[in-house]
Order: sequence, then structure tokens, then C-alpha cells
Amino acid sequence: MIKVMDNYRRKGGRRWLAVSVVVLAAAYCGWAVLRPLPPIEAAQSSSITRAAVPDGKDLAWPAGGQAAVGIAGTRILETHGRQAGVPTASTAKLITVLCVLQKKPLAPGEQGPAITMTDRDEDLYREYAAKDGSLVPVKTGVKITEYQALQAILLPSSNNMADSLAIWAFGSLDNYSKYANEYVKDLGLTATKVGPDASGYSPGTVSSARDLVKLGGLVMQNPVLSKIVGQTEATGIPVANKIRNVNFLLGTSGIIGVKTGNTDQAGGVFVGAAKKEVNGKQVVIITAVMESHDIFSALRSSLALIKSAQANFERTDVIKAGTIVGRYKMPWGGSIFAVTDQTLSQEGWAGGDIPFAVKLQPIPADTVADSTVGTVSVKGSAVTERRSVPIRLQGAPYEPPLGWRLLHPLR
Repeated sequence: MIKVMDNYRRKGGRRWLAVSVVVLAAAYCGWAVLRPLPPIEAAQSSSITRAAVPDGKDLAWPAGGQAAVGIAGTRILETHGRQAGVPTASTAKLITVLCVLQKKPLAPGEQGPAITMTDRDEDLYREYAAKDGSLVPVKTGVKITEYQALQAILLPSSNNMADSLAIWAFGSLDNYSKYANEYVKDLGLTATKVGPDASGYSPGTVSSARDLVKLGGLVMQNPVLSKIVGQTEATGIPVANKIRNVNFLLGTSGIIGVKTGNTDQAGGVFVGAAKKEVNGKQVVIITAVMESHDIFSALRSSLALIKSAQANFERTDVIKAGTIVGRYKMPWGGSIFAVTDQTLSQEGWAGGDIPFAVKLQPIPADTVADSTVGTVSVKGSAVTERRSVPIRLQGAPYEPPLGWRLLHPLR
């Protein structure tokens, strides 16, 4: 009897085990079939690519010397000739005014402190007069504001005021020279060295066209300095009263700055700034021409270079509508392509490129065809307009086969 009962219990236990297995298997199958599917990731969720801009016309480079073109606030675009340090003449004053404003900042509309002229300032005036340098008259005891001193440096290119203002800000020309050399070093201007004065009269101050374009761009980005270099004249300057800008190209072909230079050692030098509308925004083209025969040659060459640079922007399709920019690989097999919904166009520097970013987001498994799944974007910059176009899904994910659902419980 006991043996019969044991057999019954064993058979009953096996039946319950079998039933449990069946129930669990059915539950698993039900769960596997009905469970939500995981999101489908893009093969590459983000990338940065560059679109080539068609070549334009050749730039009007000067016949000799060195030159460069750039955009204020961005990179150097092109250079011409050997980019080596040569005397800068009065374009060195770009460094002077930038350094002074670092030491003694001015906000737009401010005159700044009044600076009392000393016997040393009168001596500087006489020294430069004996050298036939650019001047503004000064007298001991007369006061001139920091802003007026900057006008005297940048408009008539006063050599004596450049030295006087540097001495006022730094204590001595030696201190100024040390500071200025550290300043250009920090900017990465490897061809630039500041000599013993702040005026650029000494051939010891050297730079390259590439470096001068960078300095010109910094001046045009400074609201105080960019306003001054765009002035044709200034009045009310102590002793001198009226001073005039020696940049005779102001107002021609959109030119709004920046600085002339001319010495026997440097020849003619000109750093120019001109407006140009690109992608609906105003950009400032910076040019530099060095080692010209004289200042008039430098100005003529610069005008031709500026005009050709203004014409050297071309509209291009960064990416066209219907371009495949990515794909979604379904875990259970097969792929769906992602394509641009519209054409994205921009103006860019001819022969250059425009970077754009592709971003794709994960999608649910039940996403329908033509859904927006990401964007192609051009980042806003000094030249480009911030703009994006949508990316759409070319097809729709299909249901995974039953076998995949059963064999991939963790996916």
C-alpha cells in the first residue's frame, strides 16, 4: 500500500512539473510576442562633414611683396608671398592701441582719463619732427583724454602720441615693448616682434601679412577702435584741434578701416577692412599688403585685393534634398535609410568648405515612414547663417519574426 502511494505521488509530481513548464513556456512566449521592442539606434548618431564651395575667380594679389585675406572673427582665408617678419611701419600702432586698451580699458562713449602732457612728450614731438615722422602737436601741461590720444594715433598716425600713450599706460617704452611682445606671442603671431618704440617708426617692429590680418580683425572687433578707424576726421583735439584720417580709401567699396604705414625700410603697408553681406549678415573682410614700393602702391593694390575678395563668395548646396545621410540597422535584420528632406544652401568662400553636422535620434520600432528622425545643420559663424533641414525616414521598420522574439529576450 505504501509503495502504491509513493508511485502515485511521483506520477502526480511529474504531472505538475510538466504543467508548470507548459504554463511558464506559454507565459514566456506571450511575453516575448507582446513585449515592447527596443528603440532602433542609428548606425552613426552624429557626424561632422564638409561641403566644398566651388572655385571662384582668382584674387587680385599685388605683383610683389606679401599679402593676406581673412574675415574678422574667424580664420585667415588665403595668403600670398612669403609670410615672414618684415618692418610694419605705422601698422604697428594696431598693436599699440590693442595693448593700451588691455591695460587701460575704455567702454564705447567713454573719453577715459585726462592725460597731462609732460616735457618728455614735447621732446618726443621734436624727435619725430626731426625725423620727418607723422605728428600731432603737444604742449607741456595740456591735457588730452585717452580716447583723443587713440584718435591721434589711428587717424593722422601720430608717432609721438603712440609713444606718449604707451609710456602713460606702461611707465616706459621698454615696459611697453615687453608687454606687447608677450601679447603677440599669446595670440600666436609667430612672425611678429615689437621693437623699441610704439609707433612702428623703428624697423625693429616686424610682422607678416598673415599676422597683420589677425591684428586688423581684433581692432575691428573692438567697438571703441572700430569706430575710430572709421572716422574721416576728429575735432577738438588739444593743440591740434582738427585731425584727419590718412586712410584715403575710407568709404570706397565698403572700406571701413583700418591702418596705413610707410617708412623707407617697410615701403608701403596697408591693413584694410571692408563690409560684405554674406548669407544675409554683414561680415568684415580684412586684408593686408606689405612691402609695396610706397603707400600709394599699397593702397592701389589693397583696393584691387579687397574688391576681388568681396566677389569671392559663392552660393553652394551644402547638401541636397533626398541625400542619404545615415541608416538604421534593425536588430532582427535589415536597414532603413535616412534622407534629407530639403536642400540646405549657404554662401561660402570660393574654393573653401562649409562644415555641417548630421544628427540622428533613436527611433521607436513602430515609427512610420517619412517621420522626422534628425537634422542636418550649419552652425552660425562670422560668415555662415545658422540653419538646419530635417532628416526623414525613408521607410518603416517591420515586425521581427517570431523566432527572433523568442531567442532574444534581452534585446
